[in-house]
Amino acid sequence: MSELRLELPRSGVDATITLHEQYAPTVCGLIVETLQAPLETHTSHACFAGHQVYCALPPTRETPPVENTTIRVTAGDVLFFYAGPNSFAWMQREAGRVAPDGPGSPVYELAFTYGISDLSYFASEGWQGSLVGRITAGLDEFGQACARTLVEGQEPLRLSCTDA
Repeated sequence: MSELRLELPRSGVDATITLHEQYAPTVCGLIVETLQAPLETHTSHACFAGHQVYCALPPTRETPPVENTTIRVTAGDVLFFYAGPNSFAWMQREAGRVAPDGPGSPVYELAFTYGISDLSYFASEGWQGSLVGRITAGLDEFGQACARTLVEGQEPLRLSCTDA
């Protein structure tokens, strides 16, 4: 069983994510592989999904499939989203926010749900995510820090893989 360590250093928050390797084996394997070196990045708050923050991940070695998809998320759920190059028109408009490598590049995103969220918007737009894990420790503190990003803006984030 693989776990991820999620840190918000500015807020002094640590959380643990237990990956759902039994339900999303390929995607979880690609995430673990990608996070062999800790990732230093930042959160961005969701615009349409509700109480959720996300971060961009580095590209995976292969195109990730959609596994264990859902639009019914609860606080603590962790989702992975992938969109290939130029999959959606918004990728041109919002390249710096969601596609760090610029317009037209693929998007690899990990989303962390901390409260009420609704992913039906994404389903209607055709962007399916994979439910890859759950925050199993530190959710309350993580949620409070994420809620502050609505006022304070992006939060530095460190994500690493641990052996469970």
